[in-house]
Amino acid sequence: MQKLNKRNTTRLMILCAFAYFTSYLTRVNFAAVLAAIVQDGDIDKPTAGIVTTLLFITYGVGQLISGWLGDRINPKHLMFFGFLLTAGMNLLIPVCPNGKWMCAVWAVNGFAQSFMWPPMVKIMKTAMDNDRYNTGILFANLGGTFATVLIYLVAPFIINAWNWRAVFRINGTFAVIMSAVWMIVITQIEKSANITYALGGGKAKEKKSKKQFSVNPILLVFVMLAIMLQGSLRDGVTTWVPTFITEVFHLDSSKSILTSVIIPIFSFASLQVTSIIYNKMGKKPYLNAGIFFAISALCAVVLRIFTGVSPLLTVLLSALLVGIMHGINLILVCYLPAILATDDNMSSLSGALNFTTYVGSAISTFGFAVFSEKTGWNGTVALWAVIAALGVLMCVLSGKINKQNIDKTA
Repeated sequence: MQKLNKRNTTRLMILCAFAYFTSYLTRVNFAAVLAAIVQDGDIDKPTAGIVTTLLFITYGVGQLISGWLGDRINPKHLMFFGFLLTAGMNLLIPVCPNGKWMCAVWAVNGFAQSFMWPPMVKIMKTAMDNDRYNTGILFANLGGTFATVLIYLVAPFIINAWNWRAVFRINGTFAVIMSAVWMIVITQIEKSANITYALGGGKAKEKKSKKQFSVNPILLVFVMLAIMLQGSLRDGVTTWVPTFITEVFHLDSSKSILTSVIIPIFSFASLQVTSIIYNKMGKKPYLNAGIFFAISALCAVVLRIFTGVSPLLTVLLSALLVGIMHGINLILVCYLPAILATDDNMSSLSGALNFTTYVGSAISTFGFAVFSEKTGWNGTVALWAVIAALGVLMCVLSGKINKQNIDKTA
């Protein structure tokens, strides 16, 4: 099977970027309007926390299911299903009579969202060569990050013009439109190069390459631990920095919304910088990720030293820390599967690694809250530095095991 030509590769990159843009638009919107929902009395704070936690859980578990299905069912159909289901859940949220219904609907939305990433990775890996795949993955991540910035900037204006329910109605309608665009354009692209996906779950056939997915299990454990640590810092810090700033500097909680915009802007820049550094340093995932973990540990140490000095410095260091985690995610969750997997099992491995990210996210979202209650924010920031240092260790061990495997097969 031939790979896509330059024109259709560009079309696929843009399509996937819009697809992931839509995914984030219909996922982070609840967090963006959470304050308005609580203020209107439609849901209380404890229930709001449960809603967001349920999305993390169902999204993470769904990654395993979606990844497994993506190697067995045409991935474009899985993404079409995901778009329609998330559209339905976004349109249902405004008519939910109470918090229990919101919990149920948003839990289903987390499952719907899980049908985006592993199938999309499968499509790009099948249709592109490795260099173009890396570029396509970067485009997709940038689409998601841009959606985060956009929803936090635009949601307040929509709420002022109408109400918080309008945000979900607009996003849900956009997802319906995107589902149609997705099927039309991806079908055209597939036909242009007679794209066929390796389905059947990674079972080798005699006529196929003998190269199979055979990763050293110890290597995989250390990689997954590194990814879990990355997920805990990425989403845990993002979730609790507004509260951190409010409690430490005694600012009005509405002012902490600045962090919600600055953090994704830093993340957007970090993805591009990470891609450049990764390519300049010879595409060494374990070394690159380890260096970024070390820089993030330094950021956390500096943040701990200057805790309480300046809210602006706190926001900038926190945003840099989260941005670096997005870069590590790009390397370990996005680039690495293309190195370790084959076309047959790309979706499964991608889903498993992404699942690990959200294990870390779920643990930290709850764990950082408990830890800050017991040790204060000084202790919590110190914990961030320890987690980043452990990430360095996991990457070093992963690199050594990978080198041993290469030496054995040389």
